[in-house]
Amino acid sequence: MSLTGAELQARAKRRFAQLQRGRRDPRYARVLGRLCALGLVVTNFEVERYTRAITIDDALWVGKLEPRVLELLPALVVKAPALFVDARALPPDLAQAVRALRRGEPPEDFRGIPGRDLVKWLPRVGRKDKLPSLTKAFRLRQEDLKLLARLSHQLGITETDVVRRGLRSLAASELLDD
Repeated sequence: MSLTGAELQARAKRRFAQLQRGRRDPRYARVLGRLCALGLVVTNFEVERYTRAITIDDALWVGKLEPRVLELLPALVVKAPALFVDARALPPDLAQAVRALRRGEPPEDFRGIPGRDLVKWLPRVGRKDKLPSLTKAFRLRQEDLKLLARLSHQLGITETDVVRRGLRSLAASELLDD
């Protein structure tokens, strides 16, 4: 079914009117004002800066008008959950995208936004150029745990940092140069 020029024009006018109504909504002003205040979104119109927490529902509503908000939302939930009043109460599709990002996996498409576009925001949000840490669980013997605690105490660093240094040292050694 192809549309005539007049039908396309009428559809575009309706969509533009819908967008104009949405821009007057306080939810739109709060969400875009918050994202602009953080420097994550730039607009070609004046937006009053907003500094308080916003809701996930408001961000999802604004995402219908501004898809870039949907593109940014999962990364914000992962790396800056304090921006939201209700960062724990997520709709299932958003929770799935957030879970994938936390695991370091590429998420499935989220409300029409490709997963690869969601991933690119992780290093840009929160602490810049830092990806979220991933949790790994290992079973260690008692003597290994004692050694880890002793090294941590002697070096004055956390046990996690001891493991990180050990991995880097091992990688730098001749053991991995097969």
